Amino acid sequence: MRTAPTRATNRRYPAFALVTCLLVLPALAAPAEALFAVVPAVLAALAALARYPVGPLTLVRAAAIVAGASLLGDLGFLLTREGLAEVKWALPWLPFELLALLVLLPRVVRGVPPRQAAVLGTLTGFAAVVLPLRFSLRNSHGVLEQSVLGVMSAAFLVLVAGGFGLRQRVQDDRRAEAIERARREQRLQVARDLHDFVAHEVTGILLETQAARLVEYDETRTKELLARLEAAGQRALSSMDDTLRVLREPETRTEPPSTRVRGLADLPVLLRRFEGAGHPRTALDLERGLAGTLPPEAEDAAYRLVVEALTNIRRHAPGAGLVTVTASRTEAGLRIAVSDDAAPPTAPATPPRTAGGTGLPALTERFESLRGSLVAGPGAAGWTVVGVLPLEETAR
Repeated sequence: MRTAPTRATNRRYPAFALVTCLLVLPALAAPAEALFAVVPAVLAALAALARYPVGPLTLVRAAAIVAGASLLGDLGFLLTREGLAEVKWALPWLPFELLALLVLLPRVVRGVPPRQAAVLGTLTGFAAVVLPLRFSLRNSHGVLEQSVLGVMSAAFLVLVAGGFGLRQRVQDDRRAEAIERARREQRLQVARDLHDFVAHEVTGILLETQAARLVEYDETRTKELLARLEAAGQRALSSMDDTLRVLREPETRTEPPSTRVRGLADLPVLLRRFEGAGHPRTALDLERGLAGTLPPEAEDAAYRLVVEALTNIRRHAPGAGLVTVTASRTEAGLRIAVSDDAAPPTAPATPPRTAGGTGLPALTERFESLRGSLVAGPGAAGWTVVGVLPLEETAR
């Protein structure tokens, strides 16, 4: 896993050696005052080329050292004896140091924590802006004009480099936020799938097992029960595989991966399984030509509404004799309704759980996120769940 970074670092060593030779060797023929220009230039160039961390050396420490060395070089060069010869000797290193500072500045702005980026970015930019003064103040002719022109030119380059680094930082932050949103959506998607599909099948298995304990043993019925339990277990495992497939997606993608999308066309099979498990009779009123023509988000939300409603009927309405599912296109959009004819239960069908009860609230949030609405409450005989999705808004 560390092969690529190691190779990239190894490729930088020749570059470090070449830059050092190009900047240091000419200094051997220059007067001693040139060291005030050579040392900061070498340090800045090496810092700009390095990949951090380099042992204990981090980007923060490197930027602080380079900026400090540059400002000390300015001070030391200006405090030496006056003379134009030293300026001419030291001037060739100015472009290299300025370029290195301009390369280092966006790296600091982009790559270090905000407070340190503000301090070190300002310090590095200031070192680049005042760098021309190191030479212009030693010139006896046109000091003011050269100083103003040099500072303004360097300031423009610093603003460009700092703006580029800030733009990269904003893009990095947005990318990190997008990845975090995708991961959060993955977790929510996993939770929805576990609740809507896996828990639906497990609830059916649990209720059938509890019902089997209340009747006398019958070989034929037991075989039928075991077959239904096996089929429900297979479907639960299949749904679990779909859910786990989401978790195996690469973590760097910025869009949430999709799981299997079910829709209105799957309702007949769902209702047959529900009725075949010994539950109430079902009636499906599905508008002709509606299934398969709606946006995937609307189809999936409608299917999940029916699953949630059937799960609640299994658990809370054991006396229901008929469950009616209606799906039609209205002026408001897609209308999906599930109702039963059970009287209010006098006692819970199953022992209460310490956790749960999040299905309808989560489903309501899902419908509202699609600009729709969901209402659940007493109906003409039993309980009714009605969801409405504006198809025009969903399709956008």
